[in-house]
Amino acid sequence: MPKRVDHEERRREITLAVWRIAMAEGLAAVTLRRVAAEAGISMNLVQYYFTTKDQMIHYGLQRVIEVAVARMSAELEAAGDSRAVVRAAIVGMLPVDEESRQTSAVYYAYMLYAITDPQIRAVVSGIPRQLAPQLVHRVSGADPLVELESLIAMASGLAVGVLVGSYTPEEAVAFVDHRLDRLFA
Repeated sequence: MPKRVDHEERRREITLAVWRIAMAEGLAAVTLRRVAAEAGISMNLVQYYFTTKDQMIHYGLQRVIEVAVARMSAELEAAGDSRAVVRAAIVGMLPVDEESRQTSAVYYAYMLYAITDPQIRAVVSGIPRQLAPQLVHRVSGADPLVELESLIAMASGLAVGVLVGSYTPEEAVAFVDHRLDRLFA
């Protein structure tokens, strides 16, 4: 009897190879041949699932967004009061452990790639502005949307800073807590 293959699982395995290359060398280094070698499978098998590099890269972006949203959703569900919910959302953007470090490294590889790829840019450019409106009812004051968007922008910069070693994860979280203390005073 022939072996049954989970096609979605195979796509995800290939995507993990894309992510490993992206984390090490950036998305420009991704090729069908490199991904096949990284995944330990034939190039024909990679091409069965993704006929072009662009398809593979776009699927990888979808997956990194899905992973990040799932992680953040779980953290938001576990949070309690408004401050805790906003904190969970903002800290959820930071690479504070190995899993979030890998997700962030891949996401920022896509952000860098978006500078020269208009299709990727169209997807990632709106991501930071999607979170603030979902949290705006949690914050009071003169302009809660501006407060939240500035926190999100700060977290984006801190995430890159943690990835390159400018800040430790603990320092980044402390900066977020400092801003939240002022916001929720």
